[in-house]
Amino acid sequence: MGLNTPFVAASAGAGVPFIYVLSTIGIGCVGAGFYRLSRRFSDAGSVYGLTKAAIGPRFGFIAGWCLALVYVTFIGTLLAGFATFADLLIVNVTGVNLPWPVMFLVGGAGIWALGYRKIELSTKVFLVLEGISIVLMFILAVVILVRGGDGGHSLSLKPLTPSGVASGGLGGALVFGFLTYIGFEGSAVLGEESERPEIAIPLSLAAAVILAGLVFIVISYAQTVGFGTSAAGVNAYSSSAAPNTDLAGMYLGNWAAQATNVGAALSTFACALASADGAARVVFSLARDGRLPQSVSAIHPVHASPHRALNLSMVLGLVGGLAFFPFTDKPSDVYGWMGALATLAVIIAYGMTSVAATIYFWKGDIAHRRYLYFIPTLIALPLLAYTFQAQILPLPPAPLRYWPYAIGAYLVIGAVILFAQRGKIITRAIPPHDITTAGAV
Repeated sequence: MGLNTPFVAASAGAGVPFIYVLSTIGIGCVGAGFYRLSRRFSDAGSVYGLTKAAIGPRFGFIAGWCLALVYVTFIGTLLAGFATFADLLIVNVTGVNLPWPVMFLVGGAGIWALGYRKIELSTKVFLVLEGISIVLMFILAVVILVRGGDGGHSLSLKPLTPSGVASGGLGGALVFGFLTYIGFEGSAVLGEESERPEIAIPLSLAAAVILAGLVFIVISYAQTVGFGTSAAGVNAYSSSAAPNTDLAGMYLGNWAAQATNVGAALSTFACALASADGAARVVFSLARDGRLPQSVSAIHPVHASPHRALNLSMVLGLVGGLAFFPFTDKPSDVYGWMGALATLAVIIAYGMTSVAATIYFWKGDIAHRRYLYFIPTLIALPLLAYTFQAQILPLPPAPLRYWPYAIGAYLVIGAVILFAQRGKIITRAIPPHDITTAGAV
């Protein structure tokens, strides 16, 4: 989150917290479909498996194909975020300014090694590191709010209302608002590796949306009033490469800025690890069904991890991130560029899952007069469509203006795969826990 909010502020001005209120509502509505489907189906492919089970393999493939791009892209995105904070820490401690690919690759090596092992290790590492980061952010937020924000008198409800959003900035801000939530459905990829997944996965999805929403809204509000809601404050906010670090220095001193840097680096590393785990399992699920070479679906005989799918995902994610090295010396730029691409792909994946849940349950909902169950989809789809359109028109700066064409080309490749496999028979659902037993090599 420490990297997303300045991009939101660049479009929304002082209305950053309202963007997160709106994003939380939108993701909550998307999550309703995930919640209902995950009570019926468990699949390592997450969006792929749930959509496949609900409305068929072809639609499932397109949704999973998009989610694979999201997770693989997010490996590079979050490693760029890790490099941003790690480089700041190194400069402040040693005075040495390393080229950002150095820490990008160091972080990549770390998550590759952890992802290769059993998922329990990755889960524990993620929870510990992310927990430390959240505690540090909340301590800073409390200090800012107790001191009244910028100048001691910046507390106001305006940032939480539509009136706080800069004119014409809603669509562009929502792109990065949704970007912050990418991966909320991450627990769904563990459906085949969990006990009682029909209970554990839906509860974890609901908790992810509620807790993440609370964190994002509170922290973004503290950041907004911390910098100030004036034009100068908004400019400082949107220009900050690491807003929590800058605010910690302003309100608590250099020691707190360094501690916050450590927390942010740990957080982005943990999220990159979660993305690598997610990418590996989505790619594994696609390969298991023969959509990708089935050799990629091999399971490690000791660690029970989809190691070949992980290797493929890591190579693609690392190469994708390093491809931007000739164009910028700021890893935060890479974070924003790759994150915007991932957001376009995830809008398609999330939208298809919302539609899949509605189609799968609609007869029962109508028969039992559960008409309110249609409301989440009716809210989610227009909001997702608006956010997608806002990334296209008005024409954004390069390289963001090229991402819709990249998504289009990627979908064409997916369509070619479907056409080439048009006679292939793929079952809609699989038995639970298959990932831990099938294809051990």
